[in-house]
Amino acid sequence: MLKCAKCGQEMVEGTTVCPSCGTPVSGGVLKQLPQIGFGEAIKLCFSKYATFSGRARRSEYWYFVLFNFIIGLVLGMIPFLGWVLGIIYSLATVVPSLAVGARRLHDSGKSALLLLLLLIPVIGGIIILVLTLIDSDKGDNQYGPSTKYVVE
Repeated sequence: MLKCAKCGQEMVEGTTVCPSCGTPVSGGVLKQLPQIGFGEAIKLCFSKYATFSGRARRSEYWYFVLFNFIIGLVLGMIPFLGWVLGIIYSLATVVPSLAVGARRLHDSGKSALLLLLLLIPVIGGIIILVLTLIDSDKGDNQYGPSTKYVVE
């Protein structure tokens, strides 16, 4: 979350001064960047193939999940050869899937070690689902600068 440098009060998008103490936002106004598109998200995930540091927006994460789901459906419809290609594709995308998952958790200020919850049947998946739906932290956090919000 973007916080006032003076009093630590959290501030919302469009804020120019702290609502608590009146200190001006350093650099201007908090603004949200435009959402990234499907193709851009896929390129970004594959370009950061094994990058577990940094942050990933919800759209980047969910577009990548959607892309993998569609590829799985298409390959699953092809008898035998599709199944073999599906297994090869799944193995090839394990690392980028874990990497974008880690960056997605980082975006909301959570540790990537929470991905280990996926080892717990059903409940672990539900917890990770909820954590990946949480909005981005406004401003910088311990994992890097925001990819969604910027101070102008």
